[in-house]
Amino acid sequence: MSDSTGPRPANSANRSPLEAAAPTNATPLPSGSAAPPPPRFNLSLPSASQPDIIRANQKDTYYQQILKDQVKDAVRETLGSRTQHKYQTEIEVFSDLCYYSLTTLLGTQTLGEEYCDIMQIRSSSGTFPSVGRRSALVFWHVLVPYLYSKGAQELRRRTQPQQQQHPRHHQAGRHRLDATLSEAEPKKEPSAAMIKIRTMVHNWLPTLQAFFKSHGHSAHLAIFYFVGAYYSFSKRITGIRYIFNRKLSPGEERSGYEVLGVLIVIQLLIQFVQWRRQLSAEAQEKTAVAALNDKGATVDLKRPQEEEEEEEEEEIDTMQTTAEINPECPLCRQHVQLSALLPIYTKLY
Repeated sequence: MSDSTGPRPANSANRSPLEAAAPTNATPLPSGSAAPPPPRFNLSLPSASQPDIIRANQKDTYYQQILKDQVKDAVRETLGSRTQHKYQTEIEVFSDLCYYSLTTLLGTQTLGEEYCDIMQIRSSSGTFPSVGRRSALVFWHVLVPYLYSKGAQELRRRTQPQQQQHPRHHQAGRHRLDATLSEAEPKKEPSAAMIKIRTMVHNWLPTLQAFFKSHGHSAHLAIFYFVGAYYSFSKRITGIRYIFNRKLSPGEERSGYEVLGVLIVIQLLIQFVQWRRQLSAEAQEKTAVAALNDKGATVDLKRPQEEEEEEEEEEIDTMQTTAEINPECPLCRQHVQLSALLPIYTKLY
């Protein structure tokens, strides 16, 4: 029987993984010297590239649309087509909320992220996002656009002028209702300043919405193409970006979309120059009209198309007058009946 307290032979099968990985021909340390520090391993994962982020977003959009169609079919079969059409926007928001609640909110990858091998991290610390940050991401990504759309629609309705708010065929009944209510309680009329503010908000709100929807989204997309992070506004607000969940081989490195960012910037600059020219032309036109009005003159601001139409109408009237005096064709000299004259418009574009 072998002694249990005696030294065991250095067998590779009995070594730990770190001992097995250590080189056997290492130089022994001199006695009395300190042990070297443990080696540092670089375990940082590379940031996700623009093509993979866009591909993941496209995959998520595809699966979200499938879920929306299934939820719409279920609502149509249970509650009817009228309810499904009435609450179509709310059904789509509910479907998106279910999709991201079952993936992002629970801390798992979405189907698009899993397809492209990417995962979410916090930009500041490089750690996995907390539950609160993931909840904020879902709120900003799904609910904020819906609330913004409904709020803007309600604000535009409330700031609508009184004449447009009640059509002409409803004004008689509206006047009778106002007269009945005025007998019960005095009606408080809005001030002139409030009416001016409401009119300004009603007129400028669609312009601001269109501006931020086109130019704001284009600028945000250009920044994404340059930086390679924050494809959506929600991720930029919450500070969440993507990284690969594995190491990339040298042949798997993706090229960026910086060229597309340059093209978007050039497009925005051209649109800005055109907008400045339009403002300058409108200012000059207003100045000219004001100067003529001060002198007591009137100015005719007609478009070239309107002028051409008026010239054609004058020519037709002249031809009809000539035919009444001398009812014959000016080319073949045949008799012409006035009822047979037809105006023919020919334009070269």
